[in-house]
Amino acid sequence: MRRSRAAALAGIGIALLYLAGATLSGRASLFARRPLLDGLAPPSPYRWVDPPPGLAASNKPPASISFKVKLGSAGSELGAFSTSDGQVNLVLSEGAVPASPGQTAVEVSIEPLDPASLQPPPGLVVAGNAYRIQASYRPSGRKVDALGGQSSVGLVYPLLSTPVASPSGHLVLASTDGRSWRRLQSTDTSGTHQVSAALNQTGYVEVGIPPAAKGAGGDSRTRVLLFATAGAAVIVVAALLLRGRLTPAGRGGGRPRAGGGRRGPPRGGGRGGQRPPGGGTPRPGPVRRPPGANPARRRRRR
Repeated sequence: MRRSRAAALAGIGIALLYLAGATLSGRASLFARRPLLDGLAPPSPYRWVDPPPGLAASNKPPASISFKVKLGSAGSELGAFSTSDGQVNLVLSEGAVPASPGQTAVEVSIEPLDPASLQPPPGLVVAGNAYRIQASYRPSGRKVDALGGQSSVGLVYPLLSTPVASPSGHLVLASTDGRSWRRLQSTDTSGTHQVSAALNQTGYVEVGIPPAAKGAGGDSRTRVLLFATAGAAVIVVAALLLRGRLTPAGRGGGRPRAGGGRRGPPRGGGRGGQRPPGGGTPRPGPVRRPPGANPARRRRRR
């Protein structure tokens, strides 16, 4: 029972060490790698329009996309579209673009941009690229500004070297002109580095996140993880020491006897025979006869 408790304690400590290391692995470098727990396979590196200097050599250009959606009497059809690198996902609900006389389709395009070419959002740090979403009727080419229904956009973001207030505080920002930005109610999935929000207009979108407060000395979550790692290491060491103390000295559960092995059964193994010292087959002993069974005594009486 004590051994099983020590093993369970060691297992818990090792699991805590792994979880802490997995989280810290994504924040240990300036241009940090993805955490270990993102999935069964590591995700593709983020594709920048203007990559940081440390990633310029291995960076690949981000993908763009252009597609058409059929237009019927009830408006545009339902459709979900993604760029080939998976960094942008756009869902157009049924009727997102209203019907228009003489128009048969809506053409939509998504183009990556350098966020430095746009007005920066106040009080936020931009994570990754900006994207311009455009839509127009076909065949007329008339521009579409509004999106109805329950349309949404999802953006993949990279990890930043800049300290942030909360690693799960990413927001989708939207702008019609690239100068004034609106913060959309967003859902941040930090495990896959994606943030999504409902979208009711075309224009520009990007990911923003509040920076860490000045003088905070770095991300407070990192310090918490460091303390958790240290605590898990102490648990593992204590469990190993406890297990070592509980391990018996010999396989038989105690000290071996000086005579070599355990004592055998007592000599004289019972009625009817004696067991020899070597432990062989018992020798037959004297046979006891019932009273009156001796023939010599019978002769004397006669």
